[in-house]
Amino acid sequence: MLLLLGLCLGLPLFSESQEEARSWDDASEQVALRVPRQLRLLQRLKAKPLMTEFSVKSTIISRYAFTTVSCRVLNRASEDQDVEFQMQIPAAAFITNFTMLIGDKVYQSEITEKEKKSHDRIKEKRNKTTDNNEETETDTFKASLVIPSKDKAAFLLSYEELLQRRLGKYEHSISVRPQQLVGRLTVEVNVLERSGISALEVLPLHNSRKKGSGIAEGDVGPPPSTVINQNETFAKVIFKPTVVQQAKIAQNGILGDFIIRYDVKREQTIGDIQVLNGYFVHYFAPKDLPPLPKNVVFVLDISASMVGTKLQQTREALVTILNDLRPQDHFNIIGFSNRIKVWKDRLLPVTPDSIRNGKLYIYHLSPTGGTDINGALQMAIKLLNNYVAQNDIEDRSVSLIVFLTDGKPTFGETNTLKIISNTKEATGGQICIFTIGIGNDVDVKLLEKLSLENCGLSRHVHEEEKAGEQLIGFYDEIRTPLLSDIRVDYPPDVVEHATKTLFPNYFNGSEIVIAGKMVDRKFDQFHVEVTASNSKKFVILKKDIPVESQKLGNDVTATPGPARDGREDPNHVERLWSYLTVKELLSSWRQSSSEQEKEQLRQKVQALALNYHFLTPFTAMKLKKPGPRTDGLEDTRGMSAATGPETVVQSLPGADTQPGPALKKPYSPRIKISKTSVDGDPHFVVDFPLSKLTVCFNIDGEPGDILRLVSDHLDSGVTVNGELIGSPAPPNGHKKQRTYFRTITILINRPERSYLEITPNRVILDGGDRLVLPCNQSVVVGSRGLEVSVSANANVTVTIQGTIAFVILIHLYKKPAPFQRNHLGFYIANSKGLSDNCHGLLGQFLNQDAKLIETPAVHSKNLSNQSFPQTEEIPEAILKVKGRQVPVVWKQRKIYNGQEQIDCWFDRNNAAKLIDGVYKNYLASHPFDTESILGLRRSRRAETGSLHEESV
Repeated sequence: MLLLLGLCLGLPLFSESQEEARSWDDASEQVALRVPRQLRLLQRLKAKPLMTEFSVKSTIISRYAFTTVSCRVLNRASEDQDVEFQMQIPAAAFITNFTMLIGDKVYQSEITEKEKKSHDRIKEKRNKTTDNNEETETDTFKASLVIPSKDKAAFLLSYEELLQRRLGKYEHSISVRPQQLVGRLTVEVNVLERSGISALEVLPLHNSRKKGSGIAEGDVGPPPSTVINQNETFAKVIFKPTVVQQAKIAQNGILGDFIIRYDVKREQTIGDIQVLNGYFVHYFAPKDLPPLPKNVVFVLDISASMVGTKLQQTREALVTILNDLRPQDHFNIIGFSNRIKVWKDRLLPVTPDSIRNGKLYIYHLSPTGGTDINGALQMAIKLLNNYVAQNDIEDRSVSLIVFLTDGKPTFGETNTLKIISNTKEATGGQICIFTIGIGNDVDVKLLEKLSLENCGLSRHVHEEEKAGEQLIGFYDEIRTPLLSDIRVDYPPDVVEHATKTLFPNYFNGSEIVIAGKMVDRKFDQFHVEVTASNSKKFVILKKDIPVESQKLGNDVTATPGPARDGREDPNHVERLWSYLTVKELLSSWRQSSSEQEKEQLRQKVQALALNYHFLTPFTAMKLKKPGPRTDGLEDTRGMSAATGPETVVQSLPGADTQPGPALKKPYSPRIKISKTSVDGDPHFVVDFPLSKLTVCFNIDGEPGDILRLVSDHLDSGVTVNGELIGSPAPPNGHKKQRTYFRTITILINRPERSYLEITPNRVILDGGDRLVLPCNQSVVVGSRGLEVSVSANANVTVTIQGTIAFVILIHLYKKPAPFQRNHLGFYIANSKGLSDNCHGLLGQFLNQDAKLIETPAVHSKNLSNQSFPQTEEIPEAILKVKGRQVPVVWKQRKIYNGQEQIDCWFDRNNAAKLIDGVYKNYLASHPFDTESILGLRRSRRAETGSLHEESV
C-alpha cells in the first residue's frame, strides 16, 4: 500500500468522526452510479473506483472551525486498484488527523517529530503564511492506496482553522470536489457564536481556480437543496444534493467551494472576551470611528511580461481605487521595469485635479524591460519617509505601499534575501507593505515575506483570475484604517502567556484576535486595557471582565477537538490559543536570521504541535500499523448501491423545473424517453419516427394476466413482462373494471442472467446477489452491464449494456379513490440494443413503420389541431402497419404522468388487427416466463431453466 501525503499539513479527527468511521450504513453496501446522461461512459466508469459517500462536517465555535471530511470508495473492478483521495483545505488550516479504513483494517495517523534533514513527503509548503497574512487560496491533501478487488475503503481527514474577518464578514469555505457523482453527498456546517449571529449567507458554489467555472452570471443565493436553520446564537446549514441535482450542477460531479459568510453582533467597544478553563480569547473589532488619513504609494510593475490583459485590468482597478481616496489622503504612483518611473517627486493631496492627472499617468505607462523590485520599493519608501519628515503632520496617519508585480527580480538587486533586508531597514517599522502577485511566474515567497516583515498582507492572483477585481477587493480591506499603534494589556499576574499584543494598524472590517493561557489560580475579575491612536486622539479603553460569567453551557462544552491519549477533549479556546501560538512562532522562525534563534523557535513549534496534534513544517504524519475494525465491512460480491439523501425532483425537457407535489414528479431530462409506452388502464402508445406517426390502443385484460411487453430473449437476451391488477370502474364509466400494471418484470440473459421485479413500493434485483431497493429513496445501483436508478416516488430507470433503456413510472396516490390503485407505467427510452426479431405487445413495433393510406374527408395537415365534438362521429382513417390495414381515429392522449399531451391514431378495437395474433398469445405463464410466442421462435426452456429456477 502506498501512502502519499503531499502539499498537506494535517487534519483533526474528532471523536464523532471516529464513530462515523465505525458505522458503515446502507450506503456502504451499495454502489452509486451515474445518472442516465453518463451512460455512454459506462465502460470507462466501470473501471473507475466508485465514491459512495462524500461528507463534510464543520463545527464553528466562536470563529474557530473544526472540520472533518469523510470519503468512502468502492473498488468495483475485478483487480486491485490504486485509489487517490484529494482534498483542498484552506492554507491557514492545520491538519490534525487522518485515518484510512481498508476492508477490515484501520490505519490511524500520528503526529511525530520531523528530523531536520528528513525527506518526509509532507511538504513545508503548507501553512507558508502566518498571522493575518494568509492567502485566500488552498493547499491540497493527497493520499493514495491500493484497494483490493470488490473491497471498500474510507478516508477521514480533519483540520482546524481560525476564521479571519475581512470586509466585515467571516468566511468559511469547504472544497466540494468529489470528481464524480456521489450517492451520498452532504456538507453540514454548525455555527455557534455566543455574542449572536448576524448577516449569515450561503453563497452560490464557486470555483476560482478553473477558467470560466466561477460563480455563473445570475447565480444568487445558496446552491439547490441547501437548508438553513438559524436562531440568535446558533445556525445549522446543510447541503445535500441528490445525484440528479449534482448532475444539474456539473455533469461529472460538483467542482466548487461551498462558502458561508457571517458576522457577529458587537456591543462592547473593548471587544468580545471569553474565558474558559484557564484560557482566554479576545476579539477586538471596534467600529464607528473616524478613519485615519492614508499616505499611500501605488507601485505598478510595467515590465514586458505585463503586456496585454494583466496591465489593462490593473490600470482599470487603480483608476477605481484612486476614485475611492479620501480628501485627507495623500498619494503617488510609481511604474517600474528596469527603470523606475515616478509620477511626482512627492506625495500629492487628493484633489479632483490630482486624481485626474494620476489616472492619465497610469494609462500612459507602457510595458517594457525587466523587473527591478528592489529599486521600486526603495523609491516608494523614500517618498513616504520624505513626506512624513518634511511635513509637520498634526493628524496621525498611516503610511502604506500597495505593490503589484507579475514576476521575479531580474534587474538591479536580484538576491531575495538582500531585497527583504534592504526593505525592512528602509521602512524602520513605520511603513506597511501590501503585495499582490499576478500569474504563475511571480515570486510568491518573496512577496509574502516583504508583507510579513512590514506589517502588511499578501495576495496571489492566479493566471486565470481577474487581476483587477482581486486588486480592488484587496484594497477594500485596507482602504479604511481606524486605529494605529494598538497595544493590548492584561494583568501579568493573571496571564501566563499571550499571543501578540502589539499591532501597527487596525482596518475597518477586520479583527484583532489575541489568545492567552492563564495562571492556575482562581480570580473573579479579568482586567483588559487597550491603548491606540485615532486621528488626533489617543484612545484608552478599559474593562473588568467577570470570569464566572464566561463559563459556557452544556451545549458547547463537548467541543469537537481531537481526543488525545484517552483524555478529555480540550476546549475550543485552548485549541485557538495553541493554533495562534504555533502560527506566531512559525512567523518568527521565518523572519529570524539567527540560526540559534531559529533552532529555539523550531523546538517550541515542534513541542506545541506534537501536544496539540498539528501537522506543521516541523512535524510529520505517519500511519500506525493497522488494527482490526470492530464491525468489519460486508462483502459486496460485485453488487452494491448507495441510497441518495432525499427525493429526486426531475423534469421533462423544456418543462418547468420547480418541484411539484410529492406524488407527481416529472421525469429525468438526462435520457430521452420515447412515446412508445404502456401506462394507465393500460393505454398503449407506439411511436413510428420515420413516418412521424403515433398509434395508440387499449388492451382490456383481466386482473392477474401477465402481458409480454418486450420479447427478445433469443437475441439481445431481454424480456419484459407486466402483471395486471384490477379495480372497480369509476362511477358512470363505460368499463366494468379497470386494470393497471402492479408489477413489471425485466429478465436479462447476457452477459449474465439477472432479474428485476419492480412494484410501486420496491425493486428486487437478483443478479447473483439479491438486493431489495425501496422506491421511496433515491438509489443508483449497477452490476455486470446492468444499471438501475431509482428516483424516489417518481421512476425507475433500467439500462442494459448502455444500448437498452426502460423507464418505469411510479404512480402513487395519497388518498386513493376506490377505483384508483398504485401502479406502474412502462416507457422504452432506448431500443438500439434490441434486435429486429424483437416481439411483444410493444416490441413488435420497434423496428417497423406505418403510414396512412386512407384519410377522412376532413383530414388535412392541421387535423391534429382540430377538435371533434363528442356528439359527432369521429372520422375514421385507415392505417397500414406490417402489411395489415387497421381502422383508426384521431385522438389525444396524455403520457408521462400527464406531463405531455400527444396526438395519436387510435385503434378502438382493442388492437384486434394491429398486433400479431390475438391477445391470449401475449399472456405469460408466470412473471419470469421467457417462452417464445406465436410460433415465431423455437422454445429455449432448456436455456432459461425450469420455472422454479427462474423465480425470484
